[in-house]
Amino acid sequence: MRYGIKTFFTLFILIAFSGCKVLSPSSKKEELLTLAFYNLENLYDIRSDSANKDNRYLPEGTLGWTEDRYKAKLKSLATTIANMGDKDGPELLGLSEIENKRVLEDLLSTFPLKDKKYAIIHYDSQDESGLDVALLYKPKHFSPTFHASLPVGFAEANFQSRGILQVKGLLRGEPITVYVTHWPDAATPSTRLRESRKRAAAVTLRQEINEQQKIDKNAKIIVMGNFTEDPSSTILEQTLLATGRPDPNYNQELFNAFYMYHVQNRGSSFYRGKFQMHDQIMVSKSWIAGEGLHFVRGSATIHDPVSLKHTFGKYKNTPRRTYAGTTYQGGTSDHFPIYIKVKP
Repeated sequence: MRYGIKTFFTLFILIAFSGCKVLSPSSKKEELLTLAFYNLENLYDIRSDSANKDNRYLPEGTLGWTEDRYKAKLKSLATTIANMGDKDGPELLGLSEIENKRVLEDLLSTFPLKDKKYAIIHYDSQDESGLDVALLYKPKHFSPTFHASLPVGFAEANFQSRGILQVKGLLRGEPITVYVTHWPDAATPSTRLRESRKRAAAVTLRQEINEQQKIDKNAKIIVMGNFTEDPSSTILEQTLLATGRPDPNYNQELFNAFYMYHVQNRGSSFYRGKFQMHDQIMVSKSWIAGEGLHFVRGSATIHDPVSLKHTFGKYKNTPRRTYAGTTYQGGTSDHFPIYIKVKP
């Protein structure tokens, strides 16, 4: 059992703040804002790009990635996103595994997203897969004032991966900072290298957050992404200082809104016979105890409608991916999207 006494001691508190919908949001529906994250599973276009390793994702490639398949995936993704939260799509949406800005423009021109008026913040990354992170936002609710891609300080001189997207702006007039990240995954069989790369990403992100909190201990910070680690991992709890403890007295920590899902063996992706909670959204404690915008307790949600799942067989109720190996399954993604809600 990996969970210590302290973890179980806080379970009753966690239930009030976590993804378990024991307590319903007390705010009126129209006052709530949805902040979400979605791993889109290899959203490549069908055009060849010599800078990216996208040869498989071409009509003549080994996967047979045709225009019809590409449009079908865009349609399913657009429908999923539009139905999240209050059924009008999230106000802020972090994304990972997207090839370039063009696929985002194609996604946003696909019904029913074409009428949602999203704007895009995106940087091309140095990751060998050619897959990036990005942020979509509704200008009606969020006004960006600064954004950058923060490079991760890896120990290996010849290794590059996705940067951490940092976006500062005004959400309903209040300053916030959003970080969107996708940590390096199992690109190497070496456990030591995998751990080193993830730790480097955690250190880079934690240092940036520390600098913000030195200037303003009540800074409103949101961290979202695919961390390729479960919430109870040492890297998340001890290096990033992201825990399942909502106690505002531990002001430096981030509150991981999806910790309880992990404790309950639930997750947003499925691997080797079990769910993983690698997709997570974390908030600074100022979202819990500060003034202004607040995290809505009980709002953390894994968005898993039937349309995203296998409906029978060995993998029933797990995400239906686009490809299983080289076999086209026609699913939306191998990850369910997640979201939280905040209120003014």
